[in-house]
Amino acid sequence: LITMKLVRSILIVSFAGAALGGSCDVGDKKDCGHMGSTQSDCEGSGCCWQPVNEVDKDTPWCFYPDGDGPGPTSGPTSGPGGDCSSYNWNADGPGFTDEFYNTMFENYRANLNVEGCGAVVAAPDGDTPGGSYYYHWMRDAGLSIKAWMDVNDNDHDSVSEVLDAYAGWVAKVQQKNDPNGIDVRIEPKFTIPDGEPYTGGWCRPQTDGPALRAMALSKWGMLMKKAGRSAEAASDVWPLVSFDMAWVTENWSQSGCDLWEEFTSDDFYWNRMAFAYSLNAAADFADSIGESAGSNYRSVANEIVDSAKGHFNGNFIYECNGREKDGAVIHAIITFGEYLYPPTSSEAAKTVAAYNNAFCEEYPINQQENGAGKPGILIGRYPGDSYAGGNPWQLLTAAHGEIFYLGASAWIKSVKEKGNYALTEEHNDWRELLYLDSDATVLDLARASLAAGDSVMSRLWDHVKDDGGRIDEQIDKHTGAQASAQALTWSYANILHTLHTRKSVVRELESVSP
Repeated sequence: LITMKLVRSILIVSFAGAALGGSCDVGDKKDCGHMGSTQSDCEGSGCCWQPVNEVDKDTPWCFYPDGDGPGPTSGPTSGPGGDCSSYNWNADGPGFTDEFYNTMFENYRANLNVEGCGAVVAAPDGDTPGGSYYYHWMRDAGLSIKAWMDVNDNDHDSVSEVLDAYAGWVAKVQQKNDPNGIDVRIEPKFTIPDGEPYTGGWCRPQTDGPALRAMALSKWGMLMKKAGRSAEAASDVWPLVSFDMAWVTENWSQSGCDLWEEFTSDDFYWNRMAFAYSLNAAADFADSIGESAGSNYRSVANEIVDSAKGHFNGNFIYECNGREKDGAVIHAIITFGEYLYPPTSSEAAKTVAAYNNAFCEEYPINQQENGAGKPGILIGRYPGDSYAGGNPWQLLTAAHGEIFYLGASAWIKSVKEKGNYALTEEHNDWRELLYLDSDATVLDLARASLAAGDSVMSRLWDHVKDDGGRIDEQIDKHTGAQASAQALTWSYANILHTLHTRKSVVRELESVSP
């Protein structure tokens, strides 16, 4: 045994390249290489080279010394990679042009009510690293339908064709017999156009699905009522909402799949906030048409919010034990944050700061662009992600940008109500994140937050602008090219939603006296 240990030690030493001024004897190895890296490439970057066996195949061969990530490119603490110690939050605009926006909008619309059946296709791409995306995912569809209403200013006539068809689709799939031994309401995806539950192996159950579907339909029901279609809203849409919410109110604490369909937990921050937001939306719809379920929905929502408060650990909001830093949290802040930790909160600021550093260290493209002084940051699903190479995601980077825009909007409204005033202790985390002086005002904070949102979006723009308005799922973390599923509906939804939010922020800011 001693001999075998000695031999193993000799082998490791012989294969481990020496880092510049650092130790290669580390447990938590942060990837310093890229697909195709050689030992000479790795060691030339000042990193450690250590091949691994099949058992440890997910461990990087090329990794940063001392367990560190990238450091500054110059100065006494210089090291491999770019600078993840500070960020450029100064940009003159988001980069996206009106023409490009309109092209994305048209591509987005083409993925809704596909084949005239009411389904929302995840992407019209049958050949991705994860197989065909030509399915209707319940959760993606609920979020994309909500975004469709928002980017159309919640105008009934603009969205009715898509939404009437979507309601018809839901009425069909809610009543399907389930071939997988679970309630059909918590199936992840359905075939198009027949609406049959997918029978292949997949992460089941997806417990946020019925909540998000009911949320989208509740918002549609409210628009129908305002347009004089109260009877239809009550007779056609309310039964769909109440059927889904019956599952949610009874089963919200059940274990389910994460946003990325990879593992299960009964305590995802995303799921809890999705439940709370959706229950409140359904309660508003119930009240508007004279149904009595609203008070129960709100009571359950409040219980869920209370259960989610512990997800702020003092440093950031975490998704769940075992997957602490996850882009799902960023998405939850912008979409559901009003019920717990909104975009203006110190909890959100600390989360943004922590995730900036995590994803800067995770992606070489961020390090390269930070080192070049480029504004913004790209974010992805979670550190250590390996799907399709483990890259930044367009839809999450857009969500990251929207946090800043939503903060700017709230602070502008505060200035309109109270007049401009000096930042207080409650703003400290945002002031530090955006590098504002101690004598800065709330209006300064709003302007800085708008510029920060533009910084994130302008970096995203640089990586999607050359594909004719097509937006894909991921951005290669080494080359910066779009990658994985092409023309992803959720990507269109989030980018358009973020840019739509920005338009309103700019209008609000223009109405405020300097």
